Amino acid sequence: MMIRAAGKKDLSAIIRLDKCEAGWVGVKDNAFFETYLNIPFFYVIEEQGNISGFLMAMSQSCDYDSKNFLWFKDRYKRFYYVDRVIIDHKERGKGLGTALYFELLKNRNSVPVVAEVSLDPLNATSISFHEKLGFKEVGTFSADGKRICRMYKLD
Repeated sequence: MMIRAAGKKDLSAIIRLDKCEAGWVGVKDNAFFETYLNIPFFYVIEEQGNISGFLMAMSQSCDYDSKNFLWFKDRYKRFYYVDRVIIDHKERGKGLGTALYFELLKNRNSVPVVAEVSLDPLNATSISFHEKLGFKEVGTFSADGKRICRMYKLD
């Protein structure tokens, strides 16, 4: 297993993985991912030449219009916002998501990490995952009046 910076050659695998989680994270296209290839924390996890997952975490200074991201930006001066952490369904339960998060945490220079997890519809697996890593709830938010998210922060 190797964790490395995402590159253009990885975009088709990233988009394939992203589409599998569209119900939780929405669908983004090639242009979206290409725009953010230069952010400090856009990692892929590669095994035997295959991309098994990825993580994107943007700093508060990114030009990003996600309402969830802006919720954190209104409240905190410094943070890395985990926009996506997606692991191939066939590879889940092997610690790959944890490995991606540990890579981020190792390199964040004490900057808090924030993320949101869906409460309605309930994403219990992600809630459990974030809480095991030590994330603490800092609020709830509904960007569209339907979906409710629990907002997390890890100092």
